[in-house]
Amino acid sequence: MGKLARFRVVYEEDASEFIFAQGKAKGRQLLDICHTIGEYPFAEADYILPDEDGRPIAHVSTEGYVIGYWVEMAVKRVVIIEIEREE
Repeated sequence: MGKLARFRVVYEEDASEFIFAQGKAKGRQLLDICHTIGEYPFAEADYILPDEDGRPIAHVSTEGYVIGYWVEMAVKRVVIIEIEREE
């Protein structure tokens, strides 16, 4: 898939708290992963589940984490809603 102009990445409160709780090195790694998602917002997700509003939430599993996000095309942003350790 071709590279689009990078989408702005924003974080829901739970996702940002998770990142800050990881310490400096792991937090930086997670920020880098999220910015990569912003560069390729329509890359194939591992799975997609709807949220309570019916919005499709893409989930990608990478480097020991599962990151859930949705894309708001109209304003070119990716909203990171959840980050969890992969089990």
